[in-house]
Amino acid sequence: MKKSKFIEDLKKNHKVILLALISLLVFNKYIVMIGFFIILGLIGIASLKVTRLMPHISIETISASAVLMGFVWGWKIGLIFGFVVGLYGYVNISLIKLKPIINVILMGLCGICGALFHSLGYEFRWAFFMTFVVRLILNNIIFPLVESDFFENLMHGVGDPIFNMLITSQLMYLLYKLILLFGGGV
Repeated sequence: MKKSKFIEDLKKNHKVILLALISLLVFNKYIVMIGFFIILGLIGIASLKVTRLMPHISIETISASAVLMGFVWGWKIGLIFGFVVGLYGYVNISLIKLKPIINVILMGLCGICGALFHSLGYEFRWAFFMTFVVRLILNNIIFPLVESDFFENLMHGVGDPIFNMLITSQLMYLLYKLILLFGGGV
């Protein structure tokens, strides 16, 4: 009896089911992009919370995710991801000062750099690495102008990019390959 009910429902809703399947095929890229935007955003916000709880330790992943989003889906998506998720994350942990605002801008810039290096023909790992070299240079120019605490500047100015280049890059490369597997970009 259950089986015939299921078949009846299929017959009754076959147009809706067919439309849903066609939509999945046509809009696959956008579905994957939205899914990764949400997942990476949640991970990034959690990483900011951990960074907030442990002073002088920085494991922020929003910049790395912005590079991935920019590399795969273009500079606009990378910029939006870095800026919106970074800003929401800092507001969420109640830390709105000049330095976090600059950090949010740099997060968006990471997304732009990811797209730029992709357009120049670099492979993902090189684009990721070069983006964080740019970020390292900018951090060490800008942060001392804003904050006089040498140790704080060292941890966030050098620690963020180094952590992302050594640790987070491995995760982002796996996610990049996963995006390619699902046909979500590039």
